[in-house]
Amino acid sequence: MKLVLLAGGKGERLRPLTDTKQKALMPILGKPLICRHLAELSELNPEKIIIIISYKKEQVSDEIKKCFSDENKIVYLDQKEEKGTGHAIKLAMDYGGEGDYLIVYSDLYLSKNVYKNLIKLKSPGIAVTEVSKPWNYGVVKIENELVKEIKEKPRSDEQISNTIFAGILKLPFDAKKYIDNIKLSPRNEYEVTDAIKEMINDFDISTITIPKNQWQDIGRPWDLLIANRLALDEEIKGQTIKGNVHNTAVIEGNVIIEEGSEIKPYTVIEGPALISKNSIVGPMTHIRPYTIFLKNSSAGYSVEVKGSIIMEFSKLPHFNYVGDSIIGEHVNLGAGTITANLRFDHKPIKMKIKEDIIDTGMEKLGSVIGDYAQTGINVSILPGKKIGSHAIVYPGCIVDRDVNSFEVFKCINSS
Repeated sequence: MKLVLLAGGKGERLRPLTDTKQKALMPILGKPLICRHLAELSELNPEKIIIIISYKKEQVSDEIKKCFSDENKIVYLDQKEEKGTGHAIKLAMDYGGEGDYLIVYSDLYLSKNVYKNLIKLKSPGIAVTEVSKPWNYGVVKIENELVKEIKEKPRSDEQISNTIFAGILKLPFDAKKYIDNIKLSPRNEYEVTDAIKEMINDFDISTITIPKNQWQDIGRPWDLLIANRLALDEEIKGQTIKGNVHNTAVIEGNVIIEEGSEIKPYTVIEGPALISKNSIVGPMTHIRPYTIFLKNSSAGYSVEVKGSIIMEFSKLPHFNYVGDSIIGEHVNLGAGTITANLRFDHKPIKMKIKEDIIDTGMEKLGSVIGDYAQTGINVSILPGKKIGSHAIVYPGCIVDRDVNSFEVFKCINSS
């Protein structure tokens, strides 16, 4: 069996996080998605691992070298142009030749239980799951655990079920002719779901079902928050404290504090939470549930962080509130910078994704801040607003719109 990981896309909908990082490298509990896939799927002992890359390909291969020791098993194929999943799979099968192919989209969070159950997936077969908005995916109709119909991103009034293709499939080499014959879709891509649609006539396509809380497509920034919360619930059990914790600090619930970290006086940490290597928290700081600090990050005096991801080398120096937000790498928040995360009317927060305003379905959602951004003192960021990578927000500003990457955002009182 050959393992194929699709890691070529630019992740436009994940911006500003993908301004500087390939989407397959988005972190789950500090580990890049593609590294999680490699660690877990290598247990299935594939004869060859084919990784389809394109955008920031050197970044992907460099990260894999850090996390996966058996480099001789890996072949990188450059997709060059983003022509869709069908095109990527064709590249893999053209290279790999005869045999079965287990194909996994790299921008998925999967529970560790899912990886274990993939051994049960027959060829040809697909993994499916249920979602509340199936029209954003390939929607599947199933009878007796076999695929009877599949529609790629149908209109909401055309949906045939709430079950979707979950981005995992197993194909025999005999399926290659269907992959080769895919026609360009209205999105100008070669969609693998079109091949599956044709295969239904000639094959029994089996399914395995992934429970809702064990799968998350990471296509938009808030998906990364949701995925990490699922991982915290599943993987953080009890307390593992390897860092230096002051005797006045209070640690409650399921918490990991990694080596080299320092928890300063009168700090409170409520789990589930992860404080990664060489992070500094406190003094008098409150870390609330579902918070993750990645390596070498810090929160200083009188800071409150709730349900957020603070990425590597970022600093929340003092008097900051960060709620339900993602703070990219090497970000520096000025004293008193606040992320608002709740509308007055308590309606779900909307976020601009490319040119569309999307209902996130989340009642609480703060800001998404790209790598190397900076804010001045007393900046207030309204719910659902994004600040691009390398942007600068002047002191005293209210950020009431998205700030572009490299933009210098000034307000009336700025000087």
